[in-house]
Amino acid sequence: MKIWERLADESYPAFEAFKIYLTMSERTYPKVAVELSKSLTLIKRWAKRYRWRERADAWDSEVSRQAMKKAADDFAKMIERQINIGRMFQSRGANAIQQMDLTTLPPKFLPALVEMTKVGVNMERSARELNRAEPQKDLFVTTLTKIWERGQANE
Repeated sequence: MKIWERLADESYPAFEAFKIYLTMSERTYPKVAVELSKSLTLIKRWAKRYRWRERADAWDSEVSRQAMKKAADDFAKMIERQINIGRMFQSRGANAIQQMDLTTLPPKFLPALVEMTKVGVNMERSARELNRAEPQKDLFVTTLTKIWERGQANE
């Protein structure tokens, strides 16, 4: 059982109040009391008895952990996709060059094929550097921070 789930000794009304508290963008006991038309004294008693702040902190940590995992997974998928696109450009450019008779190929086509191959090489190299280069670690952290901040703003 997770700490933010209903506790064994927690009444249904107290848990419903906790869920309201948990989903508020600005968590305050008076707001919960107003929303439920309950006394502030009762809400404070429930909050203390059922450790609302501790449970809300645990919930926030879990949500952040899941968001960071998803962001990391999405980031890894993006890198893999960019590597594959780079490989495709390299392969198509190299195959086109290999299959053409360079003696009869109009000279204007060869630079375009060479450029396509070079673009593919650069795309794959850049995507692979996203995994290793020190500045890109900062990029990843910055990306995760922005995702987290957006989540906080939407709460």
